[in-house]
Amino acid sequence: MSDMIQCLCSNYLGVLGQNQLEEKKRKITQLIDKGNALLGLDLVPRDEFGNKVSPITCSNRTPEQKGVLELYNIHKSVKPHNISKATESSESNESVHLFFGICQCVLLNQTPLEVYATLYHYERNEMISERFLVPLTRYGLPENRERLNDISTVFTDISRKELEKLYIIIRYYRRGPLKFDANTRDNNRHTAEYLRPLGLSYIAIKNHIDTLEASTGIRSDKNINRLDIYTLNKDKGEYNFSELHRKVIMGERAQFQHLDHNQGLHIPNLKIFSGPLAQVQAQNPHIFKKAHVSPSNIITRKLGFPSVINPTDRRNDLYVTLKTAKFSKGNKKAEKNVLVNVYVRDGNGKTIPGCISKGTGEPKVDEYQSSVIYHCNSPVWDETIRVNLPENSPYTFDNCHILFTFRHVTNNDKNRDKPGFSFLKLSNKDGTLIANKDHQLVVYKDSIKTADFRHKASDYLKLESFYDRSNAQKDVEISKNIIQKHSEQLTISTVLCSSEFTQNSDLKSLLQWKEHEPQLGKILAQVPMIQGEELVKFLHHIFEALFMILDEKDTEYGDLVFDCLVYIIYTLADDKFEHFRPVLDNYIITYFFHAQVYIKLLDRLKNKVKNHETDRNIGDSMKALEYLFKFIVQSSNLHRQSQSSTQTIDRGFKRFVNSLCDFFGELNNMIKSHQNCLNTAKALKYFPQTIPELNKILPITTTCGIISDFIDAVPSTDEKEIIGYKLRCIGDIVKGVLLDSIEGCTQLIPLLMKHLKLHLKHDETARDELEVKKEKTQAVNILTYILITVSNKHSNTPVVKMIVDDLMDILFRLVCQVDKEKDMDLARDYVSCLIALLHLMNNDHYTSYMKPMNEHNLIHFLNEVFLVFNDLMKSNVYPRDWIVMNMLQSYVVLNAIICFSKALTKLLPQVKDYMGKKKQLWENFFYLCVAFITQDTLQLEDFRQPKRKKISSQYGDMRSEMGLEMISMWKQLGDSKRLFVPEMVGPFLEVTLVPLDSLRREVIPIFFDMIECYHYHFTNFDIVEREVIDKLDVHVSQGKGDKRYVAMMYEILLKKCNNPDLPRALHQSGVRFVNSVKYLLEHLLNFREVRESDHHSEAKMLCIVNLLNFYEELNRQEMYLRYIWKLYSSHLLQKNFVEAAFTLEMYASKLKFESDMVLEQFEEFPREKDRERKARLFKTIINHHEEGMSFENCFPFYKLLADYYETIFDYKELSGILTRQAAAYTNILKAERQGVDFFYIGFYGLGFPQFLQNRRFIYCGRKFEKAGTVNSRFQEQFPAATLLPYTSHPDEEIKNSPKQHLQIYKVNPVIEEREEFIDRDVPSIILQFYDSNDVKAFSYDKIFNKSGGKAKDDDFGSLWIHKTTFFTMDPLPSKLRLAEITHHEISEISPIKSAIETMETKNKHLRLQIDGYKSKRETSAKPLSMTLQGTIDARVMGGIKKYEDAFFNEGFISESQQNGEDVLTLKRTIIEQVEILQEGVEIHGKVCDPSVKQLHEHIVKMFNEMRKDTSKYRRELGLTSGTPSRASRASFAISSSSSNRYNSTLSRNMRSRHSMVSVTSAEETAHNGSTPPPLPSRKEILPDPVQLIQNRRSIQTDGPDQPVLPPKKRSSIVHGSPLINGSPLGRDSARSINSNSSADNIDNSSNSLDESQPPLPPRPANMNKSSPESNSFITDDSLSDTQISGINGPPPLPQRTNSNAARPPKVPRDKSVPVPSQ
Repeated sequence: MSDMIQCLCSNYLGVLGQNQLEEKKRKITQLIDKGNALLGLDLVPRDEFGNKVSPITCSNRTPEQKGVLELYNIHKSVKPHNISKATESSESNESVHLFFGICQCVLLNQTPLEVYATLYHYERNEMISERFLVPLTRYGLPENRERLNDISTVFTDISRKELEKLYIIIRYYRRGPLKFDANTRDNNRHTAEYLRPLGLSYIAIKNHIDTLEASTGIRSDKNINRLDIYTLNKDKGEYNFSELHRKVIMGERAQFQHLDHNQGLHIPNLKIFSGPLAQVQAQNPHIFKKAHVSPSNIITRKLGFPSVINPTDRRNDLYVTLKTAKFSKGNKKAEKNVLVNVYVRDGNGKTIPGCISKGTGEPKVDEYQSSVIYHCNSPVWDETIRVNLPENSPYTFDNCHILFTFRHVTNNDKNRDKPGFSFLKLSNKDGTLIANKDHQLVVYKDSIKTADFRHKASDYLKLESFYDRSNAQKDVEISKNIIQKHSEQLTISTVLCSSEFTQNSDLKSLLQWKEHEPQLGKILAQVPMIQGEELVKFLHHIFEALFMILDEKDTEYGDLVFDCLVYIIYTLADDKFEHFRPVLDNYIITYFFHAQVYIKLLDRLKNKVKNHETDRNIGDSMKALEYLFKFIVQSSNLHRQSQSSTQTIDRGFKRFVNSLCDFFGELNNMIKSHQNCLNTAKALKYFPQTIPELNKILPITTTCGIISDFIDAVPSTDEKEIIGYKLRCIGDIVKGVLLDSIEGCTQLIPLLMKHLKLHLKHDETARDELEVKKEKTQAVNILTYILITVSNKHSNTPVVKMIVDDLMDILFRLVCQVDKEKDMDLARDYVSCLIALLHLMNNDHYTSYMKPMNEHNLIHFLNEVFLVFNDLMKSNVYPRDWIVMNMLQSYVVLNAIICFSKALTKLLPQVKDYMGKKKQLWENFFYLCVAFITQDTLQLEDFRQPKRKKISSQYGDMRSEMGLEMISMWKQLGDSKRLFVPEMVGPFLEVTLVPLDSLRREVIPIFFDMIECYHYHFTNFDIVEREVIDKLDVHVSQGKGDKRYVAMMYEILLKKCNNPDLPRALHQSGVRFVNSVKYLLEHLLNFREVRESDHHSEAKMLCIVNLLNFYEELNRQEMYLRYIWKLYSSHLLQKNFVEAAFTLEMYASKLKFESDMVLEQFEEFPREKDRERKARLFKTIINHHEEGMSFENCFPFYKLLADYYETIFDYKELSGILTRQAAAYTNILKAERQGVDFFYIGFYGLGFPQFLQNRRFIYCGRKFEKAGTVNSRFQEQFPAATLLPYTSHPDEEIKNSPKQHLQIYKVNPVIEEREEFIDRDVPSIILQFYDSNDVKAFSYDKIFNKSGGKAKDDDFGSLWIHKTTFFTMDPLPSKLRLAEITHHEISEISPIKSAIETMETKNKHLRLQIDGYKSKRETSAKPLSMTLQGTIDARVMGGIKKYEDAFFNEGFISESQQNGEDVLTLKRTIIEQVEILQEGVEIHGKVCDPSVKQLHEHIVKMFNEMRKDTSKYRRELGLTSGTPSRASRASFAISSSSSNRYNSTLSRNMRSRHSMVSVTSAEETAHNGSTPPPLPSRKEILPDPVQLIQNRRSIQTDGPDQPVLPPKKRSSIVHGSPLINGSPLGRDSARSINSNSSADNIDNSSNSLDESQPPLPPRPANMNKSSPESNSFITDDSLSDTQISGINGPPPLPQRTNSNAARPPKVPRDKSVPVPSQ
């Protein structure tokens, strides 16, 4: 965005010309395209000016419309991901300009500074630019106040390639006294000022290039803020200062030190400008147009010419660098402090004013003073100055010299010394300027001490300037005033950058050749030694001199002149001098007047070619061929213009043409001979450059003939250099102007096609693959340009037919054969050429091309065409964001298909030709139509509205056009339609799934055609039905189809099937088929809707089961197994191991151990026999059941596998199975297994997927999964759903709501007594498994007050249970965790039966816990301590006393006979609990730690009290106090209900007892010991309850009649309640209601029994609402608020009230055993 703003600002300033505006526009559009690419938008093709272009789709072409290949080339060149790279590559050879600015320098020495900045090339170890100077005050601010905020320069003409190797070196020089101290600064104010080295900083440009943006050519880096300053260590001499920058860069820390971090140079920014300097100056006037600084002072140039020299760049700069010097010590003790003064003087010794530049940024001076290296006789300065003589002055470099004076300086400047001097003349004796090199100068000294230089120029200029080591033996006294010091010398270097003066004597002699005519041969021989920089200065004069020599001295020096011309032209071909080519062109047109040289040049050129075997410079002559022909043609034209006779002109021109033909004949002979590969390559490279000149003088036909002979002369070879140059030559010819004319096209295209086909068909096995690819790429690029030219200029000419006849076949073959994975770019080129060729063709072209073909060739050609098009539609070669190319390709292919299909109607297949070529051809056509219609590019529904509208307006909906063509061709098949069934069912189905209604309505009737056709011939259409179902499953699973499609297909096909004219059988089977398809589509869409979400796991598996059942009903074994595997995989993903095992059982049930049929590989199963697959499945099922700890479900498979392995005598597998079976039995008894909870889940409302709307399920939770977790998970699956805050059945408004409503609450499993356990003593650990497995009925209980009032928490006599029982279709767990509810029943349970169930549940849990200690599964005594303490010492809620108050009274018993029976049952349950507790206390005494002995004694004490309190129930029941036997004790009922706190059943064994035996009623005495008294003998059985009642009546005559206890019958346990008198709840107190209404509120917070606490009565409703896992609930409408209490489950066991009982001691915590949760 910043780049765009800068571009717009430049435009706003009005400093940009038209070309610059176009460039800015191009760059801005590139940025826009790059942003579009980052956003994933389509690529917008633009021309070179940034204007949008569009394809040609009609005959009226507009300027913004481009052909296929032009658009393709635009896409290739402006691809967004290549924009930045293309920009960088285009700028790689241009110069850049570096903007550098300084803000302030902070130093603590408080002296004025001079800061010099220059560019340093690290690899070359040299400074490559002049210096930028900034004088600063003692405060670090510029001396020139106008530059206070603007101290900057621009380093120009830097090659981008060397940018990363450059550093900016900033050197600091202190200006002041020679020795800096406090006294000098304060007292000697008039002390002379000198420059002393101080330190330096540097900037590594490579570290900042990556942060500079390259899109607009203006880049900045503001990360540079302050530069550190480095100085030499004190022990290092100042003579090392010139090398300090290299030591700092290399990190030689021993050589330098770092100044305080508070000191440094502040730099505001660093910028890089790209483009010509003039353009940069115009675009940035705020930098270059400053009032206080001359523009020339802002620019800091390189030392020397830039990499590309511009003819308009006029420079006369002489750069002089003070490098080093050697001085003698003389008679001084210390070494000298040498100061050098530099002057520029004329021949008279006069100092030329203002010609020395110390550095850019400051005005020029008359003299330059160097820095002073303290106490150094061999100082090294490395200081560069620039010398510019004033313009329009008499001073020139020829008559000027540079004077260097030396003197020793001190602080007080009073010490006089003999001054010395050196001088350098700027020109040599031959008039050339001094060379660019180091110069060692002689040092002369004055014979007397003086402060001023007093010698005249005439005195010292006659002396020797340069130091000659051989003659330096001793000091020589030149005169009485001048002494030459033999040991002293000055070394300087000079670099001349002049566009007017030369440093080459040979060049000067050439320009003055007449003065040096005797040496002319030698001079001409030295011309090839002259550097290009010198030649271009005098280009015009050099050519004039050479041609004058050729005119006058042709015989003697003609060959040498020709070689000189070749060398100069060869030199100008260098990119460095590319800007001088227009200068040479201008010279040829304007100043060249030599009319006789054309014959001389042409003859010598012909001789060179003829003698190519011996001529070493033939290659250079080929490189100079272009300009040689320009000279030849211009000279020929001048010669004709000079002739007055037409006959003479014609005769001369004919000789000239013949001479030209002779030359090209010799050239062809040289190429044919192929003796020198390099010469052949150069001839091929430079031959096309002669064609523009030939066109000026020859007819097109003649030129084309020369070209044809030349190309045909190229030998057929596998040498990659020759092949490459040949194709490059052809490409250059094609890009010329010859093809613009119809004559040129007609003559050249056959030649070009012949050679291009040769290279396109090249055998790839004969050469390297990369070379072949490069060759084909070159050939196809040439073909691209030919097609572009024909498209733009000859689209309606016979040239098109010529190209079609030559290229059509080979292009189709190339597209078919190219490897798109390896050579995608080449494939795009081929396809683009093919599309461009087809775009050029009209109907006549198609007809004329196919007309000569016989039937066999036509079938073969059309097959190839259809296969190529089909491949293009399925795997498009263009990227997806090339939307213009993709749409254009589809448009062209559509028109081509329509044209080709006309020939297809002549090739109708016959019924007998079932496997014939014609049938295959028609199939390929239909496959092509389907691929075209279904390609992603044409799915307009996926596009945004503007894009869709634009495409539709330009192309229409091409799918409809192709669909109509496909249907039209289908109708022409007639009776042959059945040949394409069932092969075309799937493809046509794919077409109907395209979301285009018009297309669907046209194509869907095709399926009825298939059905009708097949039915008439085979009396059924099972194959069609099978294929439709299979393909629909595949296509819909891939995301195709929608509800609108289902409705439309059902409507159209049903209407067809209900046609009264149809046979009855077809009508019936057709309607059935249509209904099946509708059912399948609905379920497939449902499955797809939930499949893509990771949260809808349960709904996804439910959809799979629906589809699985559908395919099983249709007996589609393959599809059935496929969905079984999907269900199985989904279960494994969710770690539902038991459900996964049940799923695989369905697969295993389809296999037989008796079958040896071989099954193919299926998923992870290899190819194997039926029985082997079944055995493998059984093992997998066993593995999953074992993983899910469902060992009981493994036994059928253990036994079947054991029988199978025993039958086949595979004892190894048999032993393994039996071992696993034995381990399963052990795991049942010892493994710790956790039961699961079940939940009612209702999906109410029309917002759910159709398959879930208003359906109810029971969900089998995972282990440890509670109600809150289930609520969260299903709400996560359906985030839009609202959780209903009640449990009653929703009304119709909720069901018909467009929203989603979830109803979730916990239910309890209802355990059916298993047949195998009847009258059997089964351990509780075995029964426990069936509490949560193989369950089909589930109940939900709610407490209410039947009398109408509100149910009180402690009024157990009035708490009734409202029970709702749900029945499911499948048991849980099974193949799903969800089981749909088929119906439900509602019943009521009396308070006494609720109390019985509560007691039995507690007894069951006690027995389970005690059995755990008996089987040693439990070892820690803490859980048992807490359970016993909580049950025996139940003082919180009153204990059994509450039951006595509520039920054990004459009033309650006398209400009905059933109440009496229930009271006896409750008392038996209490006695059973006492007996269970007795065993628990005994075990506790054995396992508890001695440290809790006090706790155990307390438990025993409280148990004795409890036993004593309940002894009256024992007496009433006639039980003795003997100790029961183990068998009798085991006979006490252990319920098989789930582990849920509120779900229980009556004891099976106790309820199956038919009689009771009277026992003695002796009083039991309490024991105070640690062990409770023994219980009655287990051999004794319970008395007959009827006899007990009768006995009681005889004893208590005054009491009410006691109910007679009927004989007990074996009863099944339903809904957690006993079956009494055939009714689920009893004759009087139970009521069964068949209703669809649901149960009421439920508290889901209590999901499991906390055995560590005593059972509690239900909490008030307001307490339950605060439970974190409970649902908010309201009362059912059928029951009043006073009747129902919002409590889930029956009332818990009441607890004894004993406020006087002593509190038990606390259980000391055993750190080795975890304490159970409370």
